[in-house]
Amino acid sequence: MGDSSEKWPEPVSSLQSMQLDLPPSCIEFCPSAPSYFLIGTYNLEGYEGPAAAQTAEAKEIEVQNEDIDKDEAAVTGEKEGPQNRNGSILTFQLVADQLVHVQTLMQPSAILDLHFNPAPGKQDMCAAVSSTATLALFRLSAGETEPLKHLRTMDMASMCKTAEDWLGDKDEVIFTHFSWHPTKPDMVAVTTTAGYVHLIYLGRDLDGSDWVMHPEPILTHTLETWYVSISPSLSPPEEEENDSFLLLSGGDDSALRYQVCKRTRSAHAMEDDEPESPYTIEALRPPVNVRGHGAGVTAILPLGLKDGESELVVTGSYDDHIRLFSIPAYGFGRAVELAESNLGGGVWRLKIVKKEMGLSDGQGWRLTMLVSCMHAGTRVVELSKSGAGEYEFLVIGRFEEHKSMNYGSDCQLSAEGTLAVVSTSFYDKLLCLWKLELGA
Repeated sequence: MGDSSEKWPEPVSSLQSMQLDLPPSCIEFCPSAPSYFLIGTYNLEGYEGPAAAQTAEAKEIEVQNEDIDKDEAAVTGEKEGPQNRNGSILTFQLVADQLVHVQTLMQPSAILDLHFNPAPGKQDMCAAVSSTATLALFRLSAGETEPLKHLRTMDMASMCKTAEDWLGDKDEVIFTHFSWHPTKPDMVAVTTTAGYVHLIYLGRDLDGSDWVMHPEPILTHTLETWYVSISPSLSPPEEEENDSFLLLSGGDDSALRYQVCKRTRSAHAMEDDEPESPYTIEALRPPVNVRGHGAGVTAILPLGLKDGESELVVTGSYDDHIRLFSIPAYGFGRAVELAESNLGGGVWRLKIVKKEMGLSDGQGWRLTMLVSCMHAGTRVVELSKSGAGEYEFLVIGRFEEHKSMNYGSDCQLSAEGTLAVVSTSFYDKLLCLWKLELGA
């Protein structure tokens, strides 16, 4: 069911590498201007000696990966002084196999995650979540001297009436991850170190004038929540005002949780004089826990493919494993693990690079994924389904020049099948460019 590292190909070498000023925590190419990519950084300053405050990721890394050099991982101890987290968003351009730094926007809080809006016409819009429970919106305009412009920042504590209940001490809660709704450009889900998943509505124009947060958490975990994903596959595409979706989250409690929800625009929200009114969210089934992870669940990737009536979802965990599950689409039945593989490091991020459908007499398919594997570096992994219905993970590429935690990787695939990857590592602040030939 799992791969042996003895069968893996030799590591790929970098074409270019550079050291950044601050530790990189996330990275993403811009869909509307594919040569540009952004890097979010996370800096902890103002402490003396050992400190209890760490990045949300580093805290779990130390617990789950005791074999990592303690000088590299964040250390624990008593907090001896005030600790401030700040960061930046770096704009780079990939030009003729060269990484070109274009712009730096310093940020008052550390950046934990950033993503561009996937909706057509909105793909120049990027949002970022921070270490002080804020969500900031930016626009990238290709070709300008300073292409990234800050538009608006939302302070969740001031936006939510129940903030004291779920947020507590603002300085102690971090937004760890967020996801855009794949087809509804005005909706995002965010995760917190308090263990909650919240839905946020950004309004028709995404300009910040009518941002609203759903008043109650939509999913909860007993420990930090690391990841959230929204799958819209339950809804017919013609449904505009009422739609169902599958919400999945992963936490430090080793739980994969999911819930089938329905979003309905409230009647008064349709009136022009009340654009700030939120949607209503109805849970169609109680939340479901999926067992099978040996540590925190840190990545969730719905594939947009079915196994019978169930949705196929790939997960990553601190236990070094990538797994494939079938999730009952409407909340009935039991989730089943279909395949797994040990990748040698905590599986922090997943991205589909390539899809090949209709293989093995039309019944099989193959997906290629880019995987950030924390202390093990970066992997390129194939997930295939045979004509007989069997699933298998296979490592087809790996990059291991990073000397600390690989939290962020992204890539571009050329028409000729060349995968150009930019990957980062946290404590050594390294940014690398490397390539892998996948074939057309």
